[in-house]
Amino acid sequence: MGEQRQRYNEEFKKQTVKFIQEQTKTLGDLAEELNIPKSTLHQWMG
Repeated sequence: MGEQRQRYNEEFKKQTVKFIQEQTKTLGDLAEELNIPKSTLHQWMG
């Protein structure tokens, strides 16, 4: 069976983007830490 996609609400996305902007780590490191695909975080940042 296919893997079910994780859904995130708008508030979670906004808080995550704010968290990312306050960090000195790379987007890749944060993606791994948060267990969210790097491409997803990149979309949210846009």
